Amino acid sequence: MQAGRGGRWQRLDAALCLPLCVTVALMGAVCTEVLCLLLWPAEPTQLPLALHLPLLLFLLANVLGNMGLFVTTSPSIKGVMLSGGAVGQGWEYCYTCQSHVPPRCHHCYTCNVCMLRRDHHCVLLGQCVGYHNYRYFLCLLLHGWVALLYASLLNADIFMAMLHEGVTLHSILLLLMPWLMLLTGQVSTLTFIYAFVADTCVVSFLFCSGFLFLHVLLSLRGQTIREWFGESRCYDLGWRRNLQEALGDRWHLVWLCPLLASPLPGDGVAFERRAPCTEPSTKPVVF
Repeated sequence: MQAGRGGRWQRLDAALCLPLCVTVALMGAVCTEVLCLLLWPAEPTQLPLALHLPLLLFLLANVLGNMGLFVTTSPSIKGVMLSGGAVGQGWEYCYTCQSHVPPRCHHCYTCNVCMLRRDHHCVLLGQCVGYHNYRYFLCLLLHGWVALLYASLLNADIFMAMLHEGVTLHSILLLLMPWLMLLTGQVSTLTFIYAFVADTCVVSFLFCSGFLFLHVLLSLRGQTIREWFGESRCYDLGWRRNLQEALGDRWHLVWLCPLLASPLPGDGVAFERRAPCTEPSTKPVVF
């Protein structure tokens, strides 16, 4: 079987690149604003940049590294030998891909191909979450959560400055709808930028928190989102084995560096099951 990274450097479809470009642009805005807050702190007692720099570099390297590897590592069936004697119980035929596909493999109508152990299609990154890139997705969520928490704490002074006159209609609108305040001429462009980026940090942190909690839970239970909806725990082998199946043999170290080798124990086609086992619901789940 060929490695799942065979199509790593293939050109991505323009429609799939657009959400990735938007995500990268928002990340760049947040990074720039955080750097400005560190270079020109509102409070002179704030910790010096030299103490922040190691954490910033560690988070930035892990976020960018995991993002890049996630996008360029395809979990699709392209280049994977699926037919022949390997076809067995639980396999289905995909009429779009014109191939038999193993259990836990499902077609993505956005990527237009079947994905091994498909979890869902990540709209923000324009790539499916599946067998070969789940490790990078989970590590990206973890480091992104820490980075957004860090940025939100640094922006606390901005929120306090917006509320320095008390909780007024002006301050509430500035926090909730900075675009409206800019278009009506109520705030300067610089104030709008700080308010918009600060709001982006907080909203993104809350969004990332929910996804991180969900996927940590799914990883510990050995489930995909589809299996979670179908209330199936066929592949739950205990939390240690589940983490090893999802993150590789060095599951306890992968969060340190995206380049750390952690071979997956399987091939993405056959999975060990527990008994008794209840198959997931056949009701269509769209995500």
